[in-house]
Amino acid sequence: MKLIVRLFTTSTGFPAVRYNMEKVSSGCAELLCYKNFGVIHGLINPGCADFEHYLGALSTLNSRSRFDQFHAVLSARGRSMSVDALKNLAERWMLEMGYYKQPYLIFSHSDTPNMHVHIVSTDVRLDRSKISDSFDRPRAIAAIHRILKVDVQAEFKRDISPLLAYHFSDLHQLTTLLGQKGYRGFCRRGYFYMVKYGQVLLKISEGKIQHMVLKPQIETGHLDEIRWMINSNLLTKDNTCIPVYQSLPHGSSRKLKAFRSELSDYLLAEKNIEICYHSNKNQITGFTIIDHHKRRVVAGTEIMDLDRLISPVKKESISRQLLSR
Repeated sequence: MKLIVRLFTTSTGFPAVRYNMEKVSSGCAELLCYKNFGVIHGLINPGCADFEHYLGALSTLNSRSRFDQFHAVLSARGRSMSVDALKNLAERWMLEMGYYKQPYLIFSHSDTPNMHVHIVSTDVRLDRSKISDSFDRPRAIAAIHRILKVDVQAEFKRDISPLLAYHFSDLHQLTTLLGQKGYRGFCRRGYFYMVKYGQVLLKISEGKIQHMVLKPQIETGHLDEIRWMINSNLLTKDNTCIPVYQSLPHGSSRKLKAFRSELSDYLLAEKNIEICYHSNKNQITGFTIIDHHKRRVVAGTEIMDLDRLISPVKKESISRQLLSR
């Protein structure tokens, strides 16, 4: 079971209460429960203002609290969990995070393909103390892993071992492959780091990792083979790059996740050749090729110019090059 947790920690006031209650009114969400709200439980049908005022009054008890609202989203893939199961898991997660005795609301949403719940609470306790928000994201993920009994190190070894069999000519190519598997790789002060879930899973000297994974340059014949494969499919597959966004479960904001094209989809599905488009400020700036069949990672510049890969195709020019091959 895969569960994603997201935290929204930069809000003053309690805008998430109104956001979720408006979703309930529009039929896109359901208020599953509200707990520890004191006198509010004596009201027959408490509304948005009641919850906002209670949380607001509680948050004023501690002047050191910079942000009043605690807002989290737990999301399951597709409909892999029932609403009740996700609610129960959310309450177990609140216990792990130290919020179980806090006033909180849990809402389920049905307006995206993935089942998810929103949790709204506050960091301030009735005794005026404050729940620490230090390292909130790593703590949140670690709490989910404890509940689901996820062994992060075992998962890391299982994911990384096959990747180290690939051919790389520089650490940037290793970083690209790690990114495709959900890991972040980077160099800092002479060390190479592998990170996931906000946790450093491997720290190794640059020299050692280079000695372990970097291999001699790929033979020209393999580069020619990849180049011919791309050129031949440019004749029949659309190379228009389409942005892929990660939908965020709060508001309408979206985060650019990657780019894809009909060409890249076809090559991955049929030839096990993956095109990884690199971008900066929503503009494609380069690409890397991953040949999963031969386990080789190739810089795009060794294959062709970026413009040739992503610009409108001049089929007559490509046909002449294929015939001359």
